[in-house]
Amino acid sequence: MKAVIIGAGVGGLCAAHALQSIGIETVLYEQAEKPRADGAGLVLWANAVRALRQLGLDEAVEIGYAGVSGTIRRWDGLVLSNNDVKSLGEPTIAVHREDLMLTLLAKLGAAAQFGKQLASYEQDASGVTVTFADGTRASGDVLIGADGLRSRVRMQMQPNAIPKYRGYAAWRGIVTFPHTKVASMWGETWGRGARFGIVPLTRDRIYWFATANRPASTPPSDHKAELRTLFGKWHAPVSALIDETADERILYNDIADLPSLDYWIDQRVTLLGDAAHATTPNMGQGACQAIEDAVALRNALRQQARVSEALKAYQERRLDHTRKVVERSRMIGRVGQISNPMLVALRNSFMRLTPARVTQQQFDFVLSHHP
Repeated sequence: MKAVIIGAGVGGLCAAHALQSIGIETVLYEQAEKPRADGAGLVLWANAVRALRQLGLDEAVEIGYAGVSGTIRRWDGLVLSNNDVKSLGEPTIAVHREDLMLTLLAKLGAAAQFGKQLASYEQDASGVTVTFADGTRASGDVLIGADGLRSRVRMQMQPNAIPKYRGYAAWRGIVTFPHTKVASMWGETWGRGARFGIVPLTRDRIYWFATANRPASTPPSDHKAELRTLFGKWHAPVSALIDETADERILYNDIADLPSLDYWIDQRVTLLGDAAHATTPNMGQGACQAIEDAVALRNALRQQARVSEALKAYQERRLDHTRKVVERSRMIGRVGQISNPMLVALRNSFMRLTPARVTQQQFDFVLSHHP
């Protein structure tokens, strides 16, 4: 059997590893000219760490920083919620996306080809063929669309499945900054219609992110000036992290997710990761769910002789679970981005009064899930 994978992000790379591990010939195509990591970080929660180990990718776990905090604070530093992320059976790992991508690519070898933008696919009873924008073609027994939020595979399969902007944008950055200067202020800080997160990485690096309510497609002309206006009076070291990050290293994106799909498969074609269930980043589950998808797809193809039956089994295993993750993450974003002063005060009071075990239970269905 041969698999063609479109997209060399975390999901596509993990899918390639997963299928190669059961003897499926795999070729991965990426439209970018070279590996892209976007200069950001990500958190691999217990469910993703467990899935990576199932794929034999322990190296991807070992490169991370196992000291992530789930604490949520008010803008002035007052603790609102203090979750114990160390009690989940596996460590919670923070990684630089570039470190993770290069680790996955190095082990994959020559199975990835870059500069290949998908134009279309066609299929029949014997297989599936993709045509690229440069006119070249590739064929296989199964096609996996792991090409992200703006998936070209999904656009052909479900042209009406359009990502939806959720009312706020995000800035992200990575900076070398002594961890000792952060003290205990790891985690997220919530204000009025704005949030700021601080995540430790290896080698004294810090990944930070910020969100703010704003109209779609309206990036500020000066990101640092906007960030200083939004967060200049927040607790240390928020301002220092912003100031220490080079302007060209600050990323900006509208936050969107994908309305729930009724199906991910078209005969020999399936979607994986953000292409199938793009989510807002509020639960840190985007990459995590893609890694779980890779495990579930491997298991289905190993257990079912016919491609069509395997893809149906994969979809049945993942569709409802990922829908719940997307919806829960969307809800957390709405709560986190509340801007009305009275509602913000009520939210903060409720969070302070809620026991940590109750908060933890809201995440157990994700963190304890086995794909």
